[in-house]
Amino acid sequence: MLDHTSGIPAADLPGRNLDEWYAHRFDVHTPRSMVASATAKEREFAPGVSQHYLNINYTVLGLLIERVTGQAYARAVADRILRPLGLRSTYFPGADPGSAARTTGATRYSRRRTGVTSCGMSRCGGRPTGGRPGHHLDHRRSGALHHRPVRRAGVRGPLLEEMFTLPGASVRTYGSGKPAQFSAGLSVLTLGGRQVWGKTGGRWGYNTAVAATRDLSRTLVYSVGATDAKGKDMNATAMGIVVAAFGPPPAA
Repeated sequence: MLDHTSGIPAADLPGRNLDEWYAHRFDVHTPRSMVASATAKEREFAPGVSQHYLNINYTVLGLLIERVTGQAYARAVADRILRPLGLRSTYFPGADPGSAARTTGATRYSRRRTGVTSCGMSRCGGRPTGGRPGHHLDHRRSGALHHRPVRRAGVRGPLLEEMFTLPGASVRTYGSGKPAQFSAGLSVLTLGGRQVWGKTGGRWGYNTAVAATRDLSRTLVYSVGATDAKGKDMNATAMGIVVAAFGPPPAA
């Protein structure tokens, strides 16, 4: 699930285009209903054969955590991750869009720009959100890339190494055939001739990222207001920041 090689397809959610997705941004979805929708369909591929980044994997993991720990997912993560790392302003908004604090932004649809200050997060499944982007994303970067805080959260040794281990070379990206780039919780890019590990994210109106080289000689944390945050390609401003920090990607 963490490296997105499960083959489970995305849940069916309302909307066929940007206009309709935006109109349904406050809809409430339960994890069980999303998993039921996804697993009612045929797998995209056999487990471990390909890689396809989809949020449904996090949703399944959230339900598994609840089964194993006997706690609500939000409580389990707060006890085991957020409190040990001192992330006092990171939280789970649940079904209440008004509680999801984030950078105010705008999105473009139907050739218009529309302000976005809040949206429902229930479709995100097992993903925490909220808080002050720069401050807490930096903590997350520190945790993901073997600083002391992550050891307090119990990620060390083989568990930590999994975060820097890609699937086997035979595993390719579903649909494109490109090499897999997601490990257990991180992704990797080659920029300026070096490997850069991190995680990006986006909702209506903004893009964020945390990234660093394995030795932490270069690190980057950004949050960008973006009208194309749900677009297919990377936001041009964000790409400019990434290239300035790490260097350009390899020539095609």
